Amino acid sequence: MAALPPPFAVQSTPVVGAATSIVTGGTAVVVFPAGSIVNVGDIANPPNASEVLYVDITTIAAAGSASSIPLMPGQSFHICGPLKTAVSAVSATGGHAFIAVRY
Repeated sequence: MAALPPPFAVQSTPVVGAATSIVTGGTAVVVFPAGSIVNVGDIANPPNASEVLYVDITTIAAAGSASSIPLMPGQSFHICGPLKTAVSAVSATGGHAFIAVRY
């Protein structure tokens, strides 16, 4: 009897997000384009960050939006794939760096 294939292909090398910092405060950036998360992804607001990072997997991220997830410094968000929509992030000020990888 032949061995069964794995349930899904696993990408062994993490891919960094298309954006890993906020360029202009209050203006969302696309972290992962639509359809690019096939397996899983993670977004983290570093512990040394000075402000909240808002992440959205349904629409454009915005502070105070019902669909945007606030990540306090040191928090992260795990995305289970497949995800067909784009993932975006925003913070109050520009230059806010964060971590974004997909596998």
